[in-house]
Amino acid sequence: MSCAKCISLLQMLKSISHLSESMFIAAGVRICRKLEQADTDVCIGVVKEQAPVIRKVVKTMTVSGREGHLLCASVLNSCPYPDIEPWTVPFPKPKPEQLPVYTPSGKTFSVLHLSDWHVDPEYEPGSEAFCTKPLCCRPAYTDYRNVTKPASPWGEYSCDTPISMIESMLGYIPEVAPELSFGILTGDLPPHEVWSTLPVLKTQMIQDHSYSMLHRHFDSSELVNTMLYPSIGNHEAAPTNMFPVKKSQIPIEEDRSYLRLQWLYRSLAESWRGWLTHNTAMDIENNSASYATRPRAGLKLISLNTNFCYNMNWWLYEHSDDKDPSGVLEWLIEQLQDSEDRGERVWITGHISPGDNTCFHDYSNYFHQIVERYTPHVIAGQFYGHTHKDEYQIFYRDDNQTAENAISVAYIGPSITPFDYVNPGFRVYQVDAETFEVVDSITYIADLDQADTWTTGPNWHVEYSAREAYNSSIAPLHDTTSPLTPAWWHNVSVSMEKDPDVMFDKYWTYRVKSAPIVPECDEECRSAAICAIRAGKSEHRCDYDPDVLPGTHHNKGLKSIDKHTCGLLLQGATTRYSQQYEKYVSQHQEPKQQRQ
Repeated sequence: MSCAKCISLLQMLKSISHLSESMFIAAGVRICRKLEQADTDVCIGVVKEQAPVIRKVVKTMTVSGREGHLLCASVLNSCPYPDIEPWTVPFPKPKPEQLPVYTPSGKTFSVLHLSDWHVDPEYEPGSEAFCTKPLCCRPAYTDYRNVTKPASPWGEYSCDTPISMIESMLGYIPEVAPELSFGILTGDLPPHEVWSTLPVLKTQMIQDHSYSMLHRHFDSSELVNTMLYPSIGNHEAAPTNMFPVKKSQIPIEEDRSYLRLQWLYRSLAESWRGWLTHNTAMDIENNSASYATRPRAGLKLISLNTNFCYNMNWWLYEHSDDKDPSGVLEWLIEQLQDSEDRGERVWITGHISPGDNTCFHDYSNYFHQIVERYTPHVIAGQFYGHTHKDEYQIFYRDDNQTAENAISVAYIGPSITPFDYVNPGFRVYQVDAETFEVVDSITYIADLDQADTWTTGPNWHVEYSAREAYNSSIAPLHDTTSPLTPAWWHNVSVSMEKDPDVMFDKYWTYRVKSAPIVPECDEECRSAAICAIRAGKSEHRCDYDPDVLPGTHHNKGLKSIDKHTCGLLLQGATTRYSQQYEKYVSQHQEPKQQRQ
């Protein structure tokens, strides 16, 4: 879609936003159907759920100005991305001139990283895996007289996670990590059923049951037996992605109190009890699910609600000039300053990384200023999810992308869900006991394409160790206890440039957790992917169109690596997987005819 068409569409939405809500919804459904990206049921459902917020917000937008261009640029990449609104983030104290130096101890402990659970309680083995809905493997979307691909008992690449796969993973974890110090879960428990998340009790019950399952495993001395520290994802809200800020004006035409999300924060505070203290659980309700805790002496874990940087959180367009939505950055600074004063290290966890292409450039820029202020002496690591991929991002001092100026690494954890064509996986980190820096990152996966051959359950196994896979002459690790520093990760990205056929291809395969179909990646794609690795600031990505004169920006105008699956994906599986669908049908049609 061109920029002009996108702005025109927003102008039309704004003009009809003054009609009644029912008329606005009817018009929205017609527009959705005309775009031919979703079937009728999905169009009706997603418009009904999202329309009350969109109708309220679009009335306040300057469509032809920055707000309209920001939406069209960040969501559809159809307009040049507006320049960042300059803001020097204020800090309570200047950065100390003498920073403490931490020496690796040679001793390590283990930390589990789970992400993007996306359990589907309606998953049914034998149901249709190639359906016209965005999410398949459900009886409601199956014509049992004509099933193209029956869903396996363990999952399918076009579907979210069956409970059987999650139980298998939770049972496997103690076998490979019997002495975990703690675990983190970086968001997104509900399925990708974005057109049907209401009433809120439906979404809440999925989360409540999921956390009950997690408590059974993590709280038992005979199972995982450790503390788990969750973060909130964009799918936890109902409707999906809708996280109001303090200034948001909730629609009053009907009872829309659920849009305030107090039900969600109250529910999460209750579900997270036992892993968090009573006072911390109380803070969750009052702080939009952001909290701080201390999993080990000398280490603070700060879990952020990152949905206040998310480009599909429509509430953010109502006050797009708000530098710090809901005060989350101010609160983060308070926590980091407290840790600096105490001389302790910090891990930051959340769902959406600040370098993600769905995180607003302005927020990411301001967040990066905070990272620069409190590294390398306070922030020891960052951990996110959201992309469903196995990825990393690097932060740099003064925008100088060299090894000497690399200051922090964001570890983006692989998803448990196989949606959308990735293998299920999780990570275990080996962490230095004194510096709290990651010494190794080990990814475990199950090869879902082999599900038909499994006799005793998924074939969980080590996919790779980052330390072993990326150690090279360009990015050497001289001993077994040295941490995976930001400088080392930068050099890993250099090795991908220098030796793309080995080092980059290895990364590109691991990125989708060795799924059977690895997306093709030509030279332009490789450049965009390496650019994304070095984009702790989302403005440093190379897959958007900057609103600057040609030649004045590092952005090369490269195409996007791939589309996000974790927002409002509405396209049906048979459309998304047209090639795989046709191949599967041709392979199985002849044997079926012979049997007849």
